[in-house]
Amino acid sequence: MNKRLIAILLAGLPGMVGAAVTNEPVATKDKSTSAKEPTHDEQMVVNAVPSGDIYSDSQGGAGFTTPDVNLGPIGNKSWTETPYSTTTVTHQMIDNQQAKSVSELLKYSPSTQMQARGGMDVGRPQSRGMQGSVVANSRLDGLNIVSTTAFPVEMLERLDVLNSLTGALYGPASPAGQFNFVAKRPTEQPLHRVTLGYQSRNAYSGHVDLGGHFGDDDKFGYRVNLLNEEGEGNVKDSTLRRKLVAVAFDWNIRPGTQLQLDASHYEFIQKGYVGGFSYGESINLPKAPNPNNKNYTLPTSGNDLTTDTISTHLIHYLNSNWSVNAGVGFQQADRAMRTVSNTITDNSGTLSRSLSDSAAAGRFRVLSNTLTLNGHVDTGSIGHDLAFSTGGYVWSIWTAKGSTQRYSLGTTNYYDPSAMQEPGDGKIITDGARYKSSVTTQQNITVGDTVTFNPQWSAMFYLSQSWLETSNYSNAGQKTGVVSQDGLSPNVALMYSITPALMAYISYADSLEQGGTAATGEGIKNEGQTLDPYRSEQYEIGLKAQVQGLNLGAALFRLKRPFAYVDPSDMVYKEQGDQLNKGLELTASGNVFDGLNIYSGATFLDPKLKNTVSEDTSNKRVVGVPKVQGNVLVEYNLPSMPELVYSANVHYTGKRAGNDLNTTWADSYTTLDLGTRYTTMVGNIPTTLRVAVNNVTNEHYWASIFPGDTDGSGSSASAFVGNGREVRASVTFDF
Repeated sequence: MNKRLIAILLAGLPGMVGAAVTNEPVATKDKSTSAKEPTHDEQMVVNAVPSGDIYSDSQGGAGFTTPDVNLGPIGNKSWTETPYSTTTVTHQMIDNQQAKSVSELLKYSPSTQMQARGGMDVGRPQSRGMQGSVVANSRLDGLNIVSTTAFPVEMLERLDVLNSLTGALYGPASPAGQFNFVAKRPTEQPLHRVTLGYQSRNAYSGHVDLGGHFGDDDKFGYRVNLLNEEGEGNVKDSTLRRKLVAVAFDWNIRPGTQLQLDASHYEFIQKGYVGGFSYGESINLPKAPNPNNKNYTLPTSGNDLTTDTISTHLIHYLNSNWSVNAGVGFQQADRAMRTVSNTITDNSGTLSRSLSDSAAAGRFRVLSNTLTLNGHVDTGSIGHDLAFSTGGYVWSIWTAKGSTQRYSLGTTNYYDPSAMQEPGDGKIITDGARYKSSVTTQQNITVGDTVTFNPQWSAMFYLSQSWLETSNYSNAGQKTGVVSQDGLSPNVALMYSITPALMAYISYADSLEQGGTAATGEGIKNEGQTLDPYRSEQYEIGLKAQVQGLNLGAALFRLKRPFAYVDPSDMVYKEQGDQLNKGLELTASGNVFDGLNIYSGATFLDPKLKNTVSEDTSNKRVVGVPKVQGNVLVEYNLPSMPELVYSANVHYTGKRAGNDLNTTWADSYTTLDLGTRYTTMVGNIPTTLRVAVNNVTNEHYWASIFPGDTDGSGSSASAFVGNGREVRASVTFDF
């Protein structure tokens, strides 16, 4: 593949230069002749600006603004009519920035981070400094999915992030917002797109994206995404392998009735990358190491992840005012991990290392459902947009029956580590015996009304009743405990349209979340006990405006959640304290002036632990959450040459607490990404070439820091290093 890619790039360069200098006329794509084989008398002509979808997708600022956002049972709402702080990353941004993971998408939203856990590809997305859950905060087309597994962003149409408490809309969840991944759907016009890519050190990829309709009156639609990437990753002797098959079918049964079917299979293997570092309360977190230093890892350690997803939606319009949307989804995520543990044991940099080899891959299964009835009625001069919904999931965890094999790899120095020797057979175990260790069931009923009093004033009222149940099992299949919980989650918002393009809102939300479960052993008196549901609450005031091609937003919020941990005075796990986050979010995206586009935002946050039992942790900053985080993506093209676009992305994360005591800190960091793309015609084939250098200055930084738990109980913390400098290049053909 590398020879083909180089040949394509070299063949296209002379024509591109000529086109830029001569500014030849625009060549349009004639669909009747585009597939014709060239004759000996024909020449390959390279012109400047092509027509068609590929140019609109690759032009400066493509996808920086979106007219609406999906709000679950509410449906799609206009961005300026939504009383929530939201951000959207579109497929144009994914393609043009050559993004390949969820963590790469999160940096564009000022309030989001990835809590790495097993790595940046198996972490938990979070918003406003609140830790997300494994299932409740992440969705694919409105149906719950596992967040802690690698996700192929190449199959996405967009990612909608709702920065708010969402229990009234979606049911019990962490106050970390909602992350709704929207899959690509069949296209109105035929789509035949092929992308060849390169990623340093030596990984090559091919991505095929096909879409269209067929049958009488275009009754059937299809979308197919195929991906194959393989080679050496960012670290010498590492392995990067990604394979995706994703299909989407639409059956337009009759006008107003559509059946959607989606399925995907994703394989992700990443070995030989630098993992996490753990350290106790008395240890100072050192500066981040070089992420390309292979002595921190083994070429055989890493993740082997396989995720299968299938779902169906039935959408039916009863009439012009009422519609029904029903959906069911199933996902199975197998997570085989072979992990190198690096533990910093003193402030001189002594590093204790070990290798963990699980006896079998862990398995998550999620069966989710949704059913929503939306409608509009008028009572006199007052309009009502009504929603009646139910949704939920059954989440099963399967655990290895055998014990984890651990190998000691000795000690070394953090600042000058020695190479590690492979102690085992070097294989990641992907099979092995498993048993079902727990099942969590969650279901909610939601009712809501968006009331429009007049063109200026409107209000939103939503209420959700939820039921939760968790069952635990022994490896012999015996049920060891059952906990059932239930409760209400309300949300109310008042909106005032100052002008048709400027809206102010104030909102309040009280959201239910499943209570924590006490660990076993260590003298805990109520080991295994699950506490009553937690309640989080949020107040928010915001402004949204559309000003001459720009979407501008500001939100001031106060978000509080309880937490629990073991009280050392009586060794009982119980609720005792709060996390209080107060902040301001600012966003601006769209066209600044002719040729200049931005997608930007900044969050100013005060994340504190409150009312903890220990005075040492009370009123301290939350581990790993910055007070300031911002990102600015800028794209510029000369108005006379829109086919050539330059891009720059600057990301800033402020200083973060390294432990609950706030005795150690991670320095702030700034990364710079630079890129360019050129869209042209090769013959009559629209073609886009993209080149980017991420982390141009090769900044060494901690990408994710988090405590062993989120409860301020003084446990060990972990830190994961961010990627170093990296080159990415691709060429896209729109046949």
